[in-house]
Amino acid sequence: MNRIACWSLVASVGAVLGAGAAFEPAQVEPVKPAATSPAAIAPAPVLREVFPGVRVDLAGRVVEFDGMVPVNAHTKADLKVFLETTVCGYDSKEHESLVVTKAKPSQVHAALLMLGLKPGKPGEWKLEEKKWVGVPPSGDEVEVRFVVANADGTQREEDPADWIVNIKDGKPLKAIASEAKWVFAGSKLVAKKPTARAPGEGSVPQGALVTPPNPEAKAEPEFYVADTEGTLVGLASFGTETIGLTAMYNPDNDKEAPEWIASREKTPEIGTKVVVRVRAKKAGG
Repeated sequence: MNRIACWSLVASVGAVLGAGAAFEPAQVEPVKPAATSPAAIAPAPVLREVFPGVRVDLAGRVVEFDGMVPVNAHTKADLKVFLETTVCGYDSKEHESLVVTKAKPSQVHAALLMLGLKPGKPGEWKLEEKKWVGVPPSGDEVEVRFVVANADGTQREEDPADWIVNIKDGKPLKAIASEAKWVFAGSKLVAKKPTARAPGEGSVPQGALVTPPNPEAKAEPEFYVADTEGTLVGLASFGTETIGLTAMYNPDNDKEAPEWIASREKTPEIGTKVVVRVRAKKAGG
């Protein structure tokens, strides 16, 4: 997506929202109280659709979008589903992600900007003394939750870090990396359209980084890398995530053995509908 077009779109949508016109609140069913676990009740935000499938609650500082579970963690043979991303786009990393969505990462990025959040940059890997060292992603902290339906029609929020477990001991990511945070990393813009990576390619450089604009130069198209790579909400650090995890895991199999799998106990059946809900953590942006 062209940088000027993307961020000017943010401004225009934000102005419309501020005026209270044009966009009608999305039709969201009110959440009925769950009989079993009151703490798990998911409050229903007041939402407006600002991009296809992307909804915003400015007052509650929430962005949400629809998805589904694309992997089968419940095979009779107990096959392990290795994970590299938490939420991805279609035709990208569906076979190694907990949720797949039609929402474009660049539009989720724009929606997060509407909340007043500031992006940082994705994590990266540097070679220091013949060893790869991870530099965690930066940006305003956010909370990522999955909203799923109960059998009685109520809804509950779950932490995706409970759906991700270590293959060695079965402990959830939430327990192993308890200090890890989700941050609005913001992916990156490149001057050359990136190509989708093959499985196991790891953190391969993708195109030339965009240099500061030259006001006299002809405008060239710029591309939001996460739209191509599908790296909307990360796990391993490819260096292109819109929302990154501050715990660093290398996606390159030659540098670090895969260790995260989908929990058989927590991950719903393949095809289960999931709402991905992202909340601002920092008051006022």
